[in-house]
Amino acid sequence: MGWLDSFTSVFTPFFIGLLVSAGVGLIIGLEREFNTHDEPAHIGGIRTFTLVALLGYCAAWIGKMSDMSVLVVVIAGFLLLVGLAYYIQVQAGKIGLTTELALILTFLLGVFNASGLQRESVSIVVLMTLILSLKEQLHGFIRQITEEELFAFIKFIVLALLILPMLPDQSFGPQNLLNLRDMGWIVVLVLSLSFSGYLLLKFGSPHKGILLTAIIGGLFSSTMIAWVFSAKSKEHKELAPVFGSGIVLASSIMFIRVMILCLIFAPQVAMPLFFPLLLMLLASLAPTWQVLKKRSRATDGPQLTPGNPLDIKNAIFFVLLYIGVTLFMHASRQWLGTTMTYVSGALAGIADIDSITIATAKWASVTTDSSQQAKTIILLAVMSNSIFKLLVSVFNGAAELRKPVLLGFGLVLLVGVGVLFLS
Repeated sequence: MGWLDSFTSVFTPFFIGLLVSAGVGLIIGLEREFNTHDEPAHIGGIRTFTLVALLGYCAAWIGKMSDMSVLVVVIAGFLLLVGLAYYIQVQAGKIGLTTELALILTFLLGVFNASGLQRESVSIVVLMTLILSLKEQLHGFIRQITEEELFAFIKFIVLALLILPMLPDQSFGPQNLLNLRDMGWIVVLVLSLSFSGYLLLKFGSPHKGILLTAIIGGLFSSTMIAWVFSAKSKEHKELAPVFGSGIVLASSIMFIRVMILCLIFAPQVAMPLFFPLLLMLLASLAPTWQVLKKRSRATDGPQLTPGNPLDIKNAIFFVLLYIGVTLFMHASRQWLGTTMTYVSGALAGIADIDSITIATAKWASVTTDSSQQAKTIILLAVMSNSIFKLLVSVFNGAAELRKPVLLGFGLVLLVGVGVLFLS
Protein backbone atom coordinates (compact mmCIF):
# COMPACT_ATOMS: atom_id res chain seq x y z
CA MET A 1 0.00 0.00 0.00
CA GLY A 2 3.05 2.27 -0.22
CA TRP A 3 1.95 3.83 -3.49
CA LEU A 4 -1.44 4.67 -1.98
CA ASP A 5 0.19 6.38 0.99
CA SER A 6 2.39 8.37 -1.37
CA PHE A 7 -0.62 9.39 -3.44
CA THR A 8 -2.64 10.55 -0.44
CA SER A 9 0.36 12.40 0.97
CA VAL A 10 0.63 14.47 -2.21
CA PHE A 11 -3.07 14.84 -3.10
CA THR A 12 -4.25 16.09 0.26
CA PRO A 13 -7.77 17.57 0.61
CA PHE A 14 -6.21 21.05 0.42
CA PHE A 15 -4.38 20.27 -2.81
CA ILE A 16 -7.41 18.62 -4.43
CA GLY A 17 -9.60 21.62 -3.55
CA LEU A 18 -6.91 23.93 -4.91
CA LEU A 19 -6.82 22.09 -8.24
CA VAL A 20 -10.63 22.08 -8.53
CA SER A 21 -10.74 25.82 -7.77
CA ALA A 22 -8.09 26.51 -10.42
CA GLY A 23 -10.06 24.41 -12.92
CA VAL A 24 -13.28 26.23 -12.08
CA GLY A 25 -11.69 29.62 -12.64
CA LEU A 26 -9.97 28.42 -15.79
CA ILE A 27 -13.21 27.17 -17.38
CA ILE A 28 -15.19 30.33 -16.64
CA GLY A 29 -12.24 32.56 -17.56
CA LEU A 30 -11.80 30.75 -20.86
CA GLU A 31 -15.44 31.37 -21.77
CA ARG A 32 -15.24 35.04 -20.76
CA GLU A 33 -11.96 35.52 -22.62
CA PHE A 34 -13.41 34.00 -25.77
CA ASN A 35 -16.65 36.02 -25.72
CA THR A 36 -15.16 39.38 -24.63
CA HIS A 37 -11.78 39.38 -26.38
CA ASP A 38 -13.02 41.91 -28.95
CA GLU A 39 -14.02 44.36 -26.20
CA PRO A 40 -11.16 46.79 -25.57
CA ALA A 41 -11.76 47.13 -21.82
CA HIS A 42 -13.09 43.79 -20.58
CA ILE A 43 -12.36 43.30 -16.89
CA GLY A 44 -11.83 39.57 -16.68
CA GLY A 45 -10.21 36.76 -18.62
CA ILE A 46 -8.50 33.44 -17.98
CA ARG A 47 -5.96 34.73 -15.48
CA THR A 48 -8.39 36.97 -13.60
CA PHE A 49 -11.05 34.32 -13.08
CA THR A 50 -8.50 31.67 -12.10
CA LEU A 51 -6.99 34.00 -9.51
CA VAL A 52 -10.42 34.97 -8.21
CA ALA A 53 -11.35 31.31 -7.65
CA LEU A 54 -8.04 30.72 -5.88
CA LEU A 55 -8.57 33.86 -3.77
CA GLY A 56 -11.95 32.59 -2.61
CA TYR A 57 -10.51 29.16 -1.87
CA CYS A 58 -7.50 30.43 0.09
CA ALA A 59 -9.58 32.99 2.04
CA ALA A 60 -12.12 30.35 3.04
CA TRP A 61 -9.39 27.85 3.95
CA ILE A 62 -7.57 30.39 6.13
CA GLY A 63 -10.87 31.36 7.74
CA LYS A 64 -11.64 27.72 8.46
CA MET A 65 -8.18 27.06 9.90
CA SER A 66 -7.86 30.24 11.99
CA ASP A 67 -10.41 33.04 12.05
CA MET A 68 -13.54 33.45 9.90
CA SER A 69 -13.14 37.22 10.09
CA VAL A 70 -10.39 36.81 7.48
CA LEU A 71 -12.96 35.50 4.99
CA VAL A 72 -15.39 38.33 5.84
CA VAL A 73 -12.70 40.97 5.25
CA VAL A 74 -11.61 39.40 1.96
CA ILE A 75 -15.23 39.18 0.74
CA ALA A 76 -15.86 42.83 1.62
CA GLY A 77 -12.67 43.93 -0.13
CA PHE A 78 -13.42 41.81 -3.20
CA LEU A 79 -16.97 43.15 -3.52
CA LEU A 80 -15.61 46.70 -3.21
CA LEU A 81 -13.10 45.97 -5.98
CA VAL A 82 -15.80 44.52 -8.28
CA GLY A 83 -18.07 47.48 -7.54
CA LEU A 84 -15.28 49.92 -8.43
CA ALA A 85 -14.59 48.03 -11.68
CA TYR A 86 -18.29 48.18 -12.55
CA TYR A 87 -18.39 51.93 -11.84
CA ILE A 88 -15.47 52.50 -14.19
CA GLN A 89 -17.19 50.43 -16.88
CA VAL A 90 -20.39 52.45 -16.53
CA GLN A 91 -18.45 55.70 -16.77
CA ALA A 92 -16.98 54.41 -20.02
CA GLY A 93 -20.49 53.79 -21.36
CA LYS A 94 -20.50 50.00 -20.95
CA ILE A 95 -23.54 48.86 -18.98
CA GLY A 96 -23.81 45.21 -18.05
CA LEU A 97 -23.38 43.04 -14.97
CA THR A 98 -22.68 39.66 -16.55
CA THR A 99 -18.90 39.56 -16.07
CA GLU A 100 -19.08 41.18 -12.63
CA LEU A 101 -21.64 38.64 -11.42
CA ALA A 102 -19.55 35.85 -12.92
CA LEU A 103 -16.55 37.11 -10.92
CA ILE A 104 -18.54 37.08 -7.67
CA LEU A 105 -19.87 33.58 -8.38
CA THR A 106 -16.35 32.37 -9.20
CA PHE A 107 -15.13 33.72 -5.85
CA LEU A 108 -17.99 31.93 -4.06
CA LEU A 109 -17.17 28.70 -5.90
CA GLY A 110 -13.68 28.92 -4.45
CA VAL A 111 -15.29 29.21 -1.02
CA PHE A 112 -17.49 26.20 -1.83
CA ASN A 113 -14.44 24.12 -2.69
CA ALA A 114 -12.80 24.99 0.64
CA SER A 115 -15.97 23.73 2.35
CA GLY A 116 -15.68 20.35 0.61
CA LEU A 117 -18.42 21.03 -1.97
CA GLN A 118 -16.34 20.20 -5.05
CA ARG A 119 -19.08 18.28 -6.87
CA GLU A 120 -21.61 21.02 -6.26
CA SER A 121 -19.06 23.58 -7.44
CA VAL A 122 -18.45 21.73 -10.71
CA SER A 123 -22.22 21.42 -11.30
CA ILE A 124 -22.61 25.18 -10.89
CA VAL A 125 -19.69 25.78 -13.27
CA VAL A 126 -21.36 23.67 -15.98
CA LEU A 127 -24.58 25.66 -15.62
CA MET A 128 -22.72 29.00 -15.54
CA THR A 129 -20.70 28.18 -18.65
CA LEU A 130 -23.84 27.09 -20.49
CA ILE A 131 -25.69 30.31 -19.63
CA LEU A 132 -22.71 32.54 -20.45
CA SER A 133 -21.94 30.85 -23.78
CA LEU A 134 -25.54 30.92 -25.05
CA LYS A 135 -25.88 34.70 -25.01
CA GLU A 136 -26.86 35.14 -28.65
CA GLN A 137 -29.10 32.08 -28.71
CA LEU A 138 -30.95 33.15 -25.55
CA HIS A 139 -31.44 36.69 -26.84
CA GLY A 140 -32.67 35.34 -30.17
CA PHE A 141 -35.05 33.01 -28.35
CA ILE A 142 -36.48 35.88 -26.28
CA ARG A 143 -37.06 37.95 -29.42
CA GLN A 144 -39.14 35.17 -30.97
CA ILE A 145 -41.38 34.11 -28.09
CA THR A 146 -44.86 35.51 -27.66
CA GLU A 147 -46.52 36.86 -24.54
CA GLU A 148 -48.52 33.65 -24.22
CA GLU A 149 -45.32 31.57 -24.30
CA LEU A 150 -43.66 33.83 -21.71
CA PHE A 151 -46.55 33.41 -19.29
CA ALA A 152 -46.57 29.67 -19.99
CA PHE A 153 -42.92 29.47 -18.98
CA ILE A 154 -43.61 31.48 -15.79
CA LYS A 155 -46.53 29.20 -14.91
CA PHE A 156 -44.33 26.15 -15.44
CA ILE A 157 -41.65 27.55 -13.09
CA VAL A 158 -44.31 28.32 -10.46
CA LEU A 159 -45.70 24.79 -10.69
CA ALA A 160 -42.31 23.06 -10.68
CA LEU A 161 -40.46 25.14 -8.07
CA LEU A 162 -43.20 26.52 -5.80
CA ILE A 163 -46.28 24.31 -5.82
CA LEU A 164 -44.66 20.88 -6.29
CA PRO A 165 -42.37 21.07 -3.20
CA MET A 166 -45.40 22.03 -1.08
CA LEU A 167 -47.34 18.86 -1.92
CA PRO A 168 -47.30 16.29 0.91
CA ASP A 169 -45.20 13.19 0.30
CA GLN A 170 -47.85 10.82 1.63
CA SER A 171 -49.14 7.64 0.01
CA PHE A 172 -52.76 6.56 0.05
CA GLY A 173 -55.21 4.33 -1.79
CA PRO A 174 -54.99 0.58 -2.43
CA GLN A 175 -51.51 -0.76 -1.64
CA ASN A 176 -50.47 2.90 -1.18
CA LEU A 177 -50.12 3.20 -4.96
CA LEU A 178 -51.21 6.85 -5.03
CA ASN A 179 -49.11 9.76 -3.75
CA LEU A 180 -49.78 13.50 -4.07
CA ARG A 181 -46.10 14.36 -4.49
CA ASP A 182 -45.75 11.72 -7.21
CA MET A 183 -48.84 13.10 -8.95
CA GLY A 184 -47.26 16.53 -8.88
CA TRP A 185 -44.12 15.09 -10.44
CA ILE A 186 -46.23 13.45 -13.12
CA VAL A 187 -47.88 16.80 -13.94
CA VAL A 188 -44.46 18.47 -14.19
CA LEU A 189 -43.14 15.60 -16.33
CA VAL A 190 -46.09 15.77 -18.73
CA LEU A 191 -45.82 19.55 -18.95
CA SER A 192 -42.06 19.30 -19.53
CA LEU A 193 -42.53 16.88 -22.43
CA SER A 194 -45.32 18.95 -23.93
CA PHE A 195 -43.44 22.24 -23.52
CA SER A 196 -40.27 20.73 -25.01
CA GLY A 197 -42.24 19.34 -27.93
CA TYR A 198 -43.93 22.71 -28.44
CA LEU A 199 -40.59 24.54 -28.57
CA LEU A 200 -39.07 21.97 -30.92
CA LEU A 201 -42.03 22.24 -33.26
CA LYS A 202 -41.81 26.04 -33.23
CA PHE A 203 -38.04 26.48 -33.48
CA GLY A 204 -37.00 23.20 -35.08
CA SER A 205 -37.89 24.15 -38.68
CA PRO A 206 -40.21 21.18 -39.38
CA HIS A 207 -40.43 22.17 -43.08
CA LYS A 208 -36.91 20.83 -43.71
CA GLY A 209 -38.08 17.29 -44.08
CA ILE A 210 -40.81 14.82 -43.34
CA LEU A 211 -38.54 12.57 -41.30
CA LEU A 212 -37.20 15.46 -39.24
CA THR A 213 -40.77 16.56 -38.61
CA ALA A 214 -41.59 13.02 -37.50
CA ILE A 215 -38.80 12.99 -34.94
CA ILE A 216 -39.69 16.41 -33.56
CA GLY A 217 -43.43 15.74 -33.59
CA GLY A 218 -42.93 12.29 -32.06
CA LEU A 219 -41.57 13.97 -28.94
CA PHE A 220 -44.88 15.78 -28.65
CA SER A 221 -47.35 13.15 -29.79
CA SER A 222 -46.71 10.20 -32.10
CA THR A 223 -50.47 9.68 -32.41
CA MET A 224 -50.75 13.24 -33.72
CA ILE A 225 -48.07 12.43 -36.29
CA ALA A 226 -49.95 9.29 -37.36
CA TRP A 227 -53.15 11.30 -37.84
CA VAL A 228 -51.55 14.26 -39.66
CA PHE A 229 -49.18 12.25 -41.85
CA SER A 230 -51.83 9.75 -42.90
CA ALA A 231 -54.14 12.61 -43.92
CA LYS A 232 -51.28 14.31 -45.81
CA SER A 233 -50.53 11.10 -47.68
CA LYS A 234 -53.87 11.46 -49.48
CA GLU A 235 -52.88 14.94 -50.65
CA HIS A 236 -49.39 13.89 -51.80
CA LYS A 237 -49.63 10.25 -52.81
CA GLU A 238 -46.16 10.32 -54.37
CA LEU A 239 -44.79 10.99 -50.87
CA ALA A 240 -46.99 8.44 -49.11
CA PRO A 241 -44.12 5.96 -48.47
CA VAL A 242 -42.08 8.72 -46.83
CA PHE A 243 -45.06 9.79 -44.74
CA GLY A 244 -45.56 6.16 -43.71
CA SER A 245 -41.94 5.77 -42.62
CA GLY A 246 -42.31 9.06 -40.74
CA ILE A 247 -45.28 7.67 -38.80
CA VAL A 248 -43.30 4.62 -37.69
CA LEU A 249 -40.25 6.78 -36.92
CA ALA A 250 -42.32 9.08 -34.71
CA SER A 251 -43.73 6.03 -32.93
CA SER A 252 -40.19 4.77 -32.25
CA ILE A 253 -39.80 7.64 -29.76
CA MET A 254 -42.38 5.78 -27.65
CA PHE A 255 -39.89 3.00 -26.84
CA ILE A 256 -37.34 5.54 -25.57
CA ARG A 257 -40.02 7.32 -23.55
CA VAL A 258 -41.22 4.07 -21.95
CA MET A 259 -37.65 3.16 -20.96
CA ILE A 260 -37.08 6.60 -19.40
CA LEU A 261 -40.33 6.42 -17.43
CA CYS A 262 -39.47 2.95 -16.13
CA LEU A 263 -35.99 4.10 -15.11
CA ILE A 264 -37.56 6.98 -13.18
CA PHE A 265 -40.33 5.07 -11.43
CA ALA A 266 -39.08 1.44 -11.26
CA PRO A 267 -35.50 0.66 -12.38
CA GLN A 268 -36.05 -3.04 -11.61
CA VAL A 269 -38.65 -3.10 -14.40
CA ALA A 270 -36.49 -1.11 -16.80
CA MET A 271 -33.69 -3.67 -16.84
CA PRO A 272 -35.70 -6.64 -18.25
CA LEU A 273 -37.41 -4.25 -20.68
CA PHE A 274 -34.17 -2.84 -22.11
CA PHE A 275 -33.44 -5.42 -24.81
CA PRO A 276 -37.09 -5.93 -25.92
CA LEU A 277 -37.56 -2.18 -26.28
CA LEU A 278 -34.20 -1.85 -28.05
CA LEU A 279 -35.18 -4.57 -30.55
CA MET A 280 -38.55 -2.86 -31.11
CA LEU A 281 -36.77 0.45 -31.65
CA LEU A 282 -34.41 -1.04 -34.23
CA ALA A 283 -37.29 -2.81 -35.97
CA SER A 284 -39.26 0.45 -36.21
CA LEU A 285 -36.35 2.06 -38.08
CA ALA A 286 -36.65 -0.35 -41.03
CA PRO A 287 -39.01 1.87 -43.13
CA THR A 288 -36.83 4.92 -42.51
CA TRP A 289 -33.75 2.96 -43.58
CA GLN A 290 -35.50 2.03 -46.82
CA VAL A 291 -36.36 5.67 -47.52
CA LEU A 292 -32.80 6.84 -46.82
CA LYS A 293 -31.43 3.98 -48.91
CA LYS A 294 -33.41 5.22 -51.90
CA ARG A 295 -31.86 8.65 -51.33
CA SER A 296 -35.17 10.37 -51.61
CA ARG A 297 -34.74 14.06 -52.06
CA ALA A 298 -35.54 16.17 -49.01
CA THR A 299 -39.01 17.59 -49.13
CA ASP A 300 -40.85 19.92 -46.88
CA GLY A 301 -42.89 18.30 -44.16
CA PRO A 302 -46.43 19.34 -43.31
CA GLN A 303 -47.13 22.33 -41.17
CA LEU A 304 -47.69 21.10 -37.61
CA THR A 305 -49.40 23.57 -35.31
CA PRO A 306 -47.61 23.45 -31.94
CA GLY A 307 -50.83 24.14 -30.04
CA ASN A 308 -50.98 25.24 -26.42
CA PRO A 309 -47.46 25.81 -25.02
CA LEU A 310 -48.50 24.68 -21.53
CA ASP A 311 -51.68 22.64 -21.61
CA ILE A 312 -52.39 22.35 -17.88
CA LYS A 313 -55.85 20.92 -18.50
CA ASN A 314 -54.30 18.09 -20.49
CA ALA A 315 -51.78 17.44 -17.69
CA ILE A 316 -54.59 17.29 -15.11
CA PHE A 317 -56.54 14.99 -17.41
CA PHE A 318 -53.45 12.80 -17.67
CA VAL A 319 -53.22 12.56 -13.86
CA LEU A 320 -56.90 11.61 -13.67
CA LEU A 321 -56.27 9.04 -16.39
CA TYR A 322 -53.26 7.79 -14.42
CA ILE A 323 -55.40 7.44 -11.28
CA GLY A 324 -58.10 5.64 -13.26
CA VAL A 325 -55.60 3.28 -14.88
CA THR A 326 -53.95 2.59 -11.51
CA LEU A 327 -57.27 1.70 -9.86
CA PHE A 328 -58.40 -0.24 -12.93
CA MET A 329 -55.21 -2.31 -12.98
CA HIS A 330 -55.42 -2.89 -9.22
CA ALA A 331 -59.00 -4.13 -9.54
CA SER A 332 -57.96 -6.36 -12.43
CA ARG A 333 -55.17 -7.92 -10.38
CA GLN A 334 -57.46 -8.42 -7.39
CA TRP A 335 -60.61 -9.78 -9.04
CA LEU A 336 -59.95 -10.77 -12.64
CA GLY A 337 -56.83 -12.90 -12.38
CA THR A 338 -53.49 -12.67 -14.17
CA THR A 339 -54.82 -13.24 -17.70
CA MET A 340 -57.42 -10.49 -17.49
CA THR A 341 -54.84 -8.16 -15.95
CA TYR A 342 -52.81 -8.52 -19.12
CA VAL A 343 -55.91 -7.82 -21.20
CA SER A 344 -56.61 -4.73 -19.10
CA GLY A 345 -53.05 -3.51 -19.66
CA ALA A 346 -53.43 -3.92 -23.40
CA LEU A 347 -56.71 -2.00 -23.39
CA ALA A 348 -55.24 0.78 -21.24
CA GLY A 349 -52.29 1.07 -23.65
CA ILE A 350 -54.66 2.06 -26.45
CA ALA A 351 -55.77 5.10 -24.47
CA ASP A 352 -52.32 6.29 -23.39
CA ILE A 353 -48.99 4.50 -23.15
CA ASP A 354 -47.44 6.87 -20.59
CA SER A 355 -50.14 6.47 -17.95
CA ILE A 356 -50.16 2.67 -18.06
CA THR A 357 -46.34 2.65 -17.98
CA ILE A 358 -46.15 4.90 -14.91
CA ALA A 359 -49.01 3.12 -13.13
CA THR A 360 -47.50 -0.33 -13.74
CA ALA A 361 -43.97 0.77 -12.86
CA LYS A 362 -45.11 2.34 -9.58
CA TRP A 363 -47.09 -0.79 -8.70
CA ALA A 364 -44.01 -2.93 -9.35
CA SER A 365 -41.86 -0.61 -7.21
CA VAL A 366 -44.00 -1.32 -4.13
CA THR A 367 -44.74 -4.99 -4.83
CA THR A 368 -42.25 -7.82 -4.49
CA ASP A 369 -41.63 -10.33 -7.29
CA SER A 370 -43.72 -8.36 -9.79
CA SER A 371 -41.08 -7.20 -12.29
CA GLN A 372 -41.82 -9.96 -14.81
CA GLN A 373 -45.57 -9.33 -14.71
CA ALA A 374 -45.00 -5.56 -15.01
CA LYS A 375 -42.72 -6.17 -18.00
CA THR A 376 -45.44 -8.21 -19.74
CA ILE A 377 -48.14 -5.62 -19.04
CA ILE A 378 -46.02 -2.77 -20.43
CA LEU A 379 -45.05 -4.76 -23.52
CA LEU A 380 -48.70 -5.58 -24.21
CA ALA A 381 -49.58 -1.89 -23.78
CA VAL A 382 -46.82 -0.90 -26.22
CA MET A 383 -48.06 -3.46 -28.75
CA SER A 384 -51.71 -2.39 -28.44
CA ASN A 385 -50.69 1.26 -28.86
CA SER A 386 -48.74 0.32 -32.00
CA ILE A 387 -51.76 -1.55 -33.38
CA PHE A 388 -53.93 1.51 -32.76
CA LYS A 389 -51.57 3.80 -34.69
CA LEU A 390 -51.30 1.19 -37.44
CA LEU A 391 -55.10 1.14 -37.82
CA VAL A 392 -55.25 4.97 -37.81
CA SER A 393 -52.64 5.08 -40.56
CA VAL A 394 -54.24 2.36 -42.72
CA PHE A 395 -57.81 3.66 -42.54
CA ASN A 396 -56.97 7.38 -42.63
CA GLY A 397 -54.19 7.31 -45.22
CA ALA A 398 -53.58 6.59 -48.85
CA ALA A 399 -53.12 3.04 -50.11
CA GLU A 400 -49.44 3.78 -50.82
CA LEU A 401 -48.98 4.44 -47.10
CA ARG A 402 -49.80 0.91 -46.06
CA LYS A 403 -46.59 -0.85 -47.09
CA PRO A 404 -44.16 1.13 -44.84
CA VAL A 405 -46.50 1.21 -41.82
CA LEU A 406 -47.29 -2.50 -42.13
CA LEU A 407 -43.57 -3.22 -42.41
CA GLY A 408 -42.56 -1.06 -39.45
CA PHE A 409 -45.38 -1.86 -37.05
CA GLY A 410 -45.43 -5.47 -38.24
CA LEU A 411 -41.79 -5.94 -37.27
CA VAL A 412 -42.43 -4.25 -33.92
CA LEU A 413 -45.35 -6.56 -33.18
CA LEU A 414 -43.36 -9.58 -34.35
CA VAL A 415 -40.57 -8.69 -31.91
CA GLY A 416 -43.11 -8.16 -29.14
CA VAL A 417 -44.80 -11.51 -29.74
CA GLY A 418 -41.40 -13.26 -29.86
CA VAL A 419 -40.32 -11.69 -26.56
CA LEU A 420 -43.58 -12.61 -24.85
CA PHE A 421 -43.44 -16.14 -26.21
CA LEU A 422 -39.87 -16.68 -25.02
CA SER A 423 -40.41 -15.07 -21.60
